[in-house]
Amino acid sequence: MMSTPTLSATIRVGRIARAHGVSGELEVRPDWAEGSGLLDAEQIVLESETGELEALRVRRSRRTPKGVLLVLEGIDDRDAAEARRGRTVRVSRELLPRLADGEYYLCDLVGADVSAPDGHVGKVVEVQMYPSVDAVVIESADGRSFEQPLLDEWVAKVDVASRRVELASRDGLIESDKPRPRPRAQ
Repeated sequence: MMSTPTLSATIRVGRIARAHGVSGELEVRPDWAEGSGLLDAEQIVLESETGELEALRVRRSRRTPKGVLLVLEGIDDRDAAEARRGRTVRVSRELLPRLADGEYYLCDLVGADVSAPDGHVGKVVEVQMYPSVDAVVIESADGRSFEQPLLDEWVAKVDVASRRVELASRDGLIESDKPRPRPRAQ
């Protein structure tokens, strides 16, 4: 049995979009289309909506126009593949390039406290990757959600080690009326 790495030892690289074919192949939509971490991985970790982790060996991977197709050990039919639809795909951080000073992976912002010059804004609960800009989703103490595009003009400082994001102002905050999905009880 393969040991499952901890969440902090992995990094999110995509999400399972659907089963592909009848033999258990999975179609993954990468978070970053140009990344090769998923193609180079010998093992991936799937994370369910409830936070359950499942480590699986990669038999084969190949790029397609829509993403990456994976054949994983232990997923041998369409039903097994379909049961994993929507799961987050993670790889070991060791597979990824070393970061230069001042660089960070977006997923490392989740859980960071966010402040503005006039005080505390909330906590990063999610990262959204849009075609034109990446943004963090911030939940305030009163339960409201905001999105903050990650642009230099609005983000003064990011300190991943201290789990802090400092905004230059509140001007870039966009109040979100989209309800955040909550983990389902099993």
